[in-house]
Order: sequence, then C-alpha cells, then structure tokens
Amino acid sequence: MKNDNSVKISFWSKLLYYCITVVLWIASTIVLGFRLHTDKKVKEWKRSKKSFIVLSAHPSEVDAIIMLFACFPRYARFVVAAQQLYKGFQGKGLRALQVIPKKQFIPDIKAIKEMMRTVKSGLILGMMPEGRVSMDSTENPMEDSTAKLIKKLGVPVAVLLPHGTYFVKPPYRYKGVTVGKISGELKALFDDDDIKNLSNEEIMEGLRSALSYNISEESRNTGYTYGSKSKPAMQNVSKLFYRCPKCGSFYTVSDENGKLSCSACGMTMDLTREMFFVSDDKSLPDNIAAWNKTQLEYEHEYWKDPDAIFESKTRKSMMELGKDVDFTFVENCDGCLSLDFKGMHYKDPYEAIDVPLSILPGVSGDYENSFICFYQEDYIRRFYLEDPRMVARFINSLMVLKGLK
Repeated sequence: MKNDNSVKISFWSKLLYYCITVVLWIASTIVLGFRLHTDKKVKEWKRSKKSFIVLSAHPSEVDAIIMLFACFPRYARFVVAAQQLYKGFQGKGLRALQVIPKKQFIPDIKAIKEMMRTVKSGLILGMMPEGRVSMDSTENPMEDSTAKLIKKLGVPVAVLLPHGTYFVKPPYRYKGVTVGKISGELKALFDDDDIKNLSNEEIMEGLRSALSYNISEESRNTGYTYGSKSKPAMQNVSKLFYRCPKCGSFYTVSDENGKLSCSACGMTMDLTREMFFVSDDKSLPDNIAAWNKTQLEYEHEYWKDPDAIFESKTRKSMMELGKDVDFTFVENCDGCLSLDFKGMHYKDPYEAIDVPLSILPGVSGDYENSFICFYQEDYIRRFYLEDPRMVARFINSLMVLKGLK
C-alpha cells in the first residue's frame, strides 16, 4: 500500500508517456531496426508492482529513448539534468512527464527526496549515473555517491546497455541522426538481498563492471554500417581531437568530405561508413576510443607536474534555472579560464570565480557549440572556448585530475 507521501501521476502524464513510447518504438524499429533484449528476472520485476531502478550507460542522447522502451509497459520516472526542463518545447514535455530534475555535478537533496518518494510509490526509477554523454564511445567515470544512493533507496537494480546509439547520434554532431542499427540489453544486477548485504564498495565495483563499454570495439563484429555512401557518418569528428596522433601537435587536425588531416605533418585518414579510420600508416589509431586514449595518456603525463596549468581565453554566459529561456548571453565578456590541481579559475574585468576540483569532474561539455558548463546555485555558467577542440581537452584533463587525486 502506498503511503500518504506517494507520487501522484496524472492521467495526462501517463497518456503522454505511453503515446510517446509507442510512437518512438515503432519509428525506431522501422528506421533503425531497434531490438530490446530483456533477461528473465527483469521481466518478472516488470510484471510485479514492486519498484526497481534502471541504470543506463550513456554513450548518446538517443539512450533516453531506449530507457523509455526498457521500462515499458510500466510507468517510470527519470532523473533529468535540471537545465533540460527549461529548453522550450522539450522542457515542457519533460515537465509534463513528471521527470525528476537534478542539478548536475553537485548534491541535490530535493532530487534525492523525490527519488525516495518514487520508489516508495512502486514506480520504476530511471537514471544515467555517468551524468554526461560519452565523448569517445567509452564509459565516463561514475561517482561513488551512486552506490550510497542505491543503498539508501534499497530496491532492486537493473542495468541497461544501449548498442549503436553513439554512432547514430554522436556528441560532436547534434543536428539530425545517422541511420544505422541500434539495440538495448536490459539485465538484473542487484536484487533486494544484494542491496542489503553488499558494501558500498562492492556495489560500486559491480556497477562499474556492468556499465563498462567500448562501442568502437563492440561494433567490429556486428557488420553494421552508419550513414550513407554520399555523406560521411563522422562529420565534425575533429572537434574531439586536439592532438595529432602522428606528430603530437595541438589543434591542427581537421576533417572534410570524409577525410581527416593534420596541417602540421600532413597525416591523412579516411572515415569509413562503419565509423572507423583507415590509413596507410598502421601505427595510427583506427577508432575514436583508441585516438582519445593517446590524448588521455598525454594529459596524464602533463598533469604529473604539480605546477601544470591549463589556460584558455573564454567568453562567459549564464542560464538561470526556472526560466523558459536557454541562457542570457553576456556580451563583450572576455576572460581567462584556467585549470590546475586546486580546481577551475575564471577571471575577467568584472569578477573572479574559483571552483574546487571536487565538484568539477562531472562538468558538462558541448562539443558542437564549444562550451563547458557547471552549476553555481541556481545558475548554470557556460564558458565558450576559443577553439572547439579545447572542450575535449578540458574534459580529458578533468578526468585525469580526478584520477590523480
């Protein structure tokens, strides 16, 4: 029996939820050949009226759609980054679905209370613990607080692994989708007894293992292709690559008409429909994850120097949560953004900001529009970098700094 503090889902929210899910499922099946594989135990959970959690990997924005399919026909509430609720038509739809808004990168007690109400009401709770879309088709670091939250909620946990979504809608190409096969794999990870008996460390170890992925490697044996013969699938992919894998120079790699090239050393690669790189030089990486690994290795060596610092000229903007506007742009605001072992620092003629490293690792990066952002009270501060590839470098540096700490 639900308690007095249970979540009340309106008829219209349920109707919208089921209509959206059915329409998208049909469209995804026809256009993208979607298939969902669900194990026996999760099917039993879905047939029952008990609550459970679905944790999904997050290689692409398309994963949110597969989350809907994974929970269907049960009604689910999803944890969504708070800023998404204030983006025009999309925001209105999310509010109508009664999603749970959460401020990213910082503790949000209000959101946690709403999650507790959700599971006590017997509903499915959906979350993506990575927090942001993958840059290179491999998993992002997850915070240890995820295990503490699971322990507190005390209900069974299922994990969802989307396949192919990264290539259908990669983070560096937001406009439109690339045609190709997608699927989802939903399986049970922890039942009630597991949650009670396992330590936070054991839960976290199980989560990291279950949600680990390298989609570039997985795709080698599928035989799937992405994109059309006339249009390169990996358009604008050079926004991820700030360092040439051949000569090591910075910000010299560009792509055009299905080819990658370096202006410093003349390195060239072809982009295939299978989303791989082809070159006569076999020492060069042949997929996105392998290339980014060389960049991460460089950042690891760079940040071994305790005096290392990453500086960049930026422009700043702010978005106020609760407003039906994307953000308020601050005109003619030029400043300097820097990163070191203490955290992130920003300075312009009007203000100075210091943000500790402890709340930075989950910072969001936009590779299409070339900015990074983080929360400050009820504002999201965005910093536009002078070179789009600096976003990738900034995110990589944060990942490395977190590991070194």
